[in-house]
Amino acid sequence: MPTTIAAGACRGKQRQASAANSDLPSRGFIDDSARQPAKIGNFADARHLLCDRGSVRSNERSREMETTGEEVRETFLITPQAVAVHHRWEHNKDRLAHGVIATMRDHVTRAIYDCSLSTFDWIEQRHVHPLGNIAQEDIEHIVAARDWYPNFAFVHIFHLLMEQLGRPPLWSEYEDFCNTPDGLAKIGKNYGILKERIFDQEITRLKARFPRGKGLEHRARTLASASLNWRAGNAYYGFMRDMYTAVALRSRGLDVRVHPIADALFRTDAWSGNNILSIYVGNPAFRESSTKNGKEYHKGRKMRVDEILAESSFCFHTLALPAARRHGVFHFPSDADLDKVEQELRRTPGNG
Repeated sequence: MPTTIAAGACRGKQRQASAANSDLPSRGFIDDSARQPAKIGNFADARHLLCDRGSVRSNERSREMETTGEEVRETFLITPQAVAVHHRWEHNKDRLAHGVIATMRDHVTRAIYDCSLSTFDWIEQRHVHPLGNIAQEDIEHIVAARDWYPNFAFVHIFHLLMEQLGRPPLWSEYEDFCNTPDGLAKIGKNYGILKERIFDQEITRLKARFPRGKGLEHRARTLASASLNWRAGNAYYGFMRDMYTAVALRSRGLDVRVHPIADALFRTDAWSGNNILSIYVGNPAFRESSTKNGKEYHKGRKMRVDEILAESSFCFHTLALPAARRHGVFHFPSDADLDKVEQELRRTPGNG
């Protein structure tokens, strides 16, 4: 299945584009093979690890290149649908109680704008697959895990970690964070309860299928943990794909922006001036597109950005990657994919 690059219609008058930034701040990592990636317990003190690995961060450039929550609201609260989505989020009792609104409303994105493609090389060299040797078919029947939502959206957690670390987190760093008091609060107390409920379901299923089987309890425990890791791992892979795409396009001189509120609320994986980019790997359970009679149709349970921002002046672009064929590795767009996206964005009026 080939990669699909689809461009939506631009509606209304063009928004004023932000100035193009061809001199983009970037930061790579110097690989010091004598050092092993540190286990991070106190994430508030994690930034010093960047300097230990030869990374240089410019405070002046960081102040110049950032995306604030206020900027996101000014950019996206331009349709009744977007205002309604934001209002529901901002007044959600559970999110208020868990501190989501207080934490994320004025979140500032900086770290990704200092990253370079070598940052992702560094991460790939240290990546550990969330599932190990567990296959998707072993756990895809566990609906409770598939439909699990932590107190903070996964994309919120990954963005918070990214700002603390100065780069996108390793999967192992996410796992370490989940074992801290702050991480447990953001994941939610129901995580442990849910894991036990899945274990009960799996041990019942396995005993019915293998009445005389051995090691069933261990297998049920493994499946319970793996199913929840699969849920978080899919979100992690999606986050990393979005961050890689943003950095790759910025390295080509496009002023591409990202922010967790834009992602979680307005379904905007990245944007550049008047252009919104949606990035995903084909998954019919969530979002799938097809073309009929010259029009593009989408199906799935996720609300579309072009619905939230309907009748706005944004132009909508989609980068749809085919399903990954390799197990346990990042599925990033190829140079050819990025060439197509870059050409599409540059052809569209109002590009940042």
